Amino acid sequence: MAIISSGYFFLTATMIYTQHLTAGLPDTPLDLLYPGVVVFAIGVAGNFYHHRLLSQLRTTKQDSDGDGGEKQYKIPTGGLFGLVTCPHYLFEIVSFFGFAMIAQTVHALVIAFGTAVYLAGRSCATRRWYESKFEDFPASTKALVPYLL
Repeated sequence: MAIISSGYFFLTATMIYTQHLTAGLPDTPLDLLYPGVVVFAIGVAGNFYHHRLLSQLRTTKQDSDGDGGEKQYKIPTGGLFGLVTCPHYLFEIVSFFGFAMIAQTVHALVIAFGTAVYLAGRSCATRRWYESKFEDFPASTKALVPYLL
């Protein structure tokens, strides 16, 4: 958790610094601020919603002596979980591209693409894990993008 948090902190700091460096440059001919805010808001809302669904799955089976227990895993349902294993990653990618639209810098776009590649890999690994743990895992459920990936 600390590594991921520090990574997000570093990315945020470099994007803020990049925005500072572009302060004196002329504006781009196409202003993507407002569409970017909409895309970012959709990404954040979808990410939050699917993380909430995931948090409701976390249960622990108690041992007979009452000391802690073992984790019980379930296939998530609701939202886009019927179509993809990691809709929270999909919406996180959407929010990063929304931010890139707002920032309109190459640096923010590279971070959005890098995040997309990283989370696509993680979602494929998560799908393989679900397939190994659950015999009844639906074959039609994709890893990240409904009907495609």
